[in-house]
Amino acid sequence: MIQIDIATNKQSKISVYPLLDGAVLTTSGEAIKSNNTVTNFLAAGEHQGKFGMVRSVYLNDERALFIGAGEADKLTLHKLRALAAKVAQKLNKNSVEHADIYLSELKVSDVSLADKVQAIAEGLWLGLYTFDTYQTKEKKGKTELQSINIMVDGNVSEAEQALAAAKAIASGTIFARDLGNEPGNVCTPEYLGDQAAALSHPKLKTTIMDKAAIEKAGFTALLAVNQGSNKEPRFIVMEYNGADNDDAPIALVGKGLTFDAGGISIKPAGQMDEMKFDMCGAAAVLGVFKAITEMNLPINLLGVIPSTENLLGGSAYKPGDIITTYKGLTVEVLNTDAEGRIILSDALAYAVEQKPAEIIDFATLTGACVIALGGQATGLISTSDNIKQGLIQSGKHTHDRVWELPMFDEYQEQIDSKIADIKNTGGREAGTITAACFLSRFVDDMPWAHLDIAGTAWNMKGTDISPVGGATGAGVRLMVDYLRHKV
Repeated sequence: MIQIDIATNKQSKISVYPLLDGAVLTTSGEAIKSNNTVTNFLAAGEHQGKFGMVRSVYLNDERALFIGAGEADKLTLHKLRALAAKVAQKLNKNSVEHADIYLSELKVSDVSLADKVQAIAEGLWLGLYTFDTYQTKEKKGKTELQSINIMVDGNVSEAEQALAAAKAIASGTIFARDLGNEPGNVCTPEYLGDQAAALSHPKLKTTIMDKAAIEKAGFTALLAVNQGSNKEPRFIVMEYNGADNDDAPIALVGKGLTFDAGGISIKPAGQMDEMKFDMCGAAAVLGVFKAITEMNLPINLLGVIPSTENLLGGSAYKPGDIITTYKGLTVEVLNTDAEGRIILSDALAYAVEQKPAEIIDFATLTGACVIALGGQATGLISTSDNIKQGLIQSGKHTHDRVWELPMFDEYQEQIDSKIADIKNTGGREAGTITAACFLSRFVDDMPWAHLDIAGTAWNMKGTDISPVGGATGAGVRLMVDYLRHKV
């Protein structure tokens, strides 16, 4: 990650100034407006502040970059984040080593300096994200961006605190993205366990259960899904105690399918390679833990991740099988590709036993959620109004958005089985909701929310804060903001 600092005085020979619609400059831009080169630039019709436009102007031995910020009354925190990402990408592409940026001068309604600085810093760091681990071609003759100063005219201490938070959140998001982007032959359940164990903090305890420990613990649903793979499963438990020991933790549960071929109910070949992303729920949980440990957040947090592959083999579980879960409920398997909810059943039941204050799970659970919401919002189903409203507000603030779906009692009927307690699919209708109904059978009366990130966890075309396609780190910014409001 590049070095980002807060500054009040000009540090570099390259400065980035925002330009609003109608060629309107902010304070720092106005200070150089009298320069003839700038005057001529502003007079040019094509340079009127269109959002995302980037143009260079040379001023003697200095260089000014103007970035279009669009209409002033339409600015949001996420637009600041996206502008910062564009700035970082442009500077890096042009082999700029150091620059000062004045994006914090842009006014966003009801937003503090700290919020602006955090969004800008997140955009700078996330905008430069790459995943080129397996590209062997050397990149010669390219000077990469080394440092950026976010220029502020205000409370430096407040800005520096926001910068520290942004760094932790970006670090957690990048960690989640890296995990998601790793190929399935690298990111196995064992690898995921190793990555969890590598997160180190004095207040963090991590337990990694191998197959023998999983069998001893009785996580039979996880073992059923694992039957078709020659890779051992893992059951990961993380306990972060940043608050009083008497405070019940918030439990985060993440689906860790490191590759999902669908099992006997095999998926179509097209785009099956993207099923390496089926562990992005686990990646989100690990990314949150990385962020909150770096922030040293005063909160208690429990993380639970069941991890396996779902493959075909002579021992694979089959449609028509009946399996017994950790909780004791029996499940009629109608479709082996509805495996995420099966492994989550053991993890949720285990989380309930730890007596947390609430449970939130993250899972790339249903294609139905992609059809319903696309890639713009995560599906939210919750039994708690408090959790629901908190997640909705954090989603709006971070642009890691959620959208609520109902879970009426009538939907529960779709997963009732005639030969077992429940079946693992309720059919095509309301697929996202009936998947949540299945999960709800394992949380008892615990306050709980389910986040279906199937549409938001990866984007092969890239996003507005990173043109690099692949894992997005969905859920990390959302959950860190949610947890920060809990302390």
